Amino acid sequence: MSATQLRLFKHLIMELLAYRAEGRVPEPDLVMDDPHQAEAFMLAGRENGVVAPTYLFHSLQISRLISHGDQVLDLACGPANQLAQIARIHPDANFIGLDASPEMLKRANSNVSRFGLRNVQFRTGHIQDLGEFPDNSTDLVISTMSLHHLPDLKALGRTFREAARVLRPDGGLYLADFSRLKREATRRFFAEKDQDQQPDEFTKDYLNSLLAAFTSRELRDAMGVFGLGTRFNATAFVPFMVVIHKGVQYPILPSVRSECRAIYKRLNSRQKTDFRRLKSFFLLGGLSTPHF
Repeated sequence: MSATQLRLFKHLIMELLAYRAEGRVPEPDLVMDDPHQAEAFMLAGRENGVVAPTYLFHSLQISRLISHGDQVLDLACGPANQLAQIARIHPDANFIGLDASPEMLKRANSNVSRFGLRNVQFRTGHIQDLGEFPDNSTDLVISTMSLHHLPDLKALGRTFREAARVLRPDGGLYLADFSRLKREATRRFFAEKDQDQQPDEFTKDYLNSLLAAFTSRELRDAMGVFGLGTRFNATAFVPFMVVIHKGVQYPILPSVRSECRAIYKRLNSRQKTDFRRLKSFFLLGGLSTPHF
């Protein structure tokens, strides 16, 4: 077992023994409009970035909720590293990325152009107000690692109600984010363990994100608006990351498996370890990952 693994398990044990989470500290910048922040976030999510294993995990999970011709709405898409990856492996679906930050959307458009994608468009707006989207107009609503940017529980509730409103009655849902950890030392471990591989600005933003995350209980309480069949899964032992999801699960297409396999092969050994670890902790928490 490596030194990093030993430290991880030490923090998990200490987190389990801790009494309760500290109070939430909202993000200093609720809309990430600083060019340096936006650039650091985009670079961390590129193919060689520290977030790449997490993106592959979410792409696999989301892929079983996408069918041919689906309309997919990504809430708070940021620089669209995640969205671009999903759109690449699902060329027959249509995607809309929504974000409140012009700086993020500038980089999102650049990402989409880099891959020559024609099935993605972007809109500027806040995720708690989806007024431009009609009722029952979307086949799948997704959001990955962004809900913690909301200012408070009231905004979280509005976001969930709006997402439920625009979803078709049989639509799919995939919302993933951090859950607020109890100990500062645990938060610092996760934010800083790859600091030699990530921009300093990203390390600072990562720590802020963990401080701004909602608790598992808060997320569970808010998800009732999505109705029966909505599931909540978290990483085992400690809910570092959680997923709220529902919808018909389709077989993963051979083309999608092939694309995901190619993405995995391009990961370095450290990234592959992170991917396998995330997959294992979610499996122990009741959420399997499609084979590829």
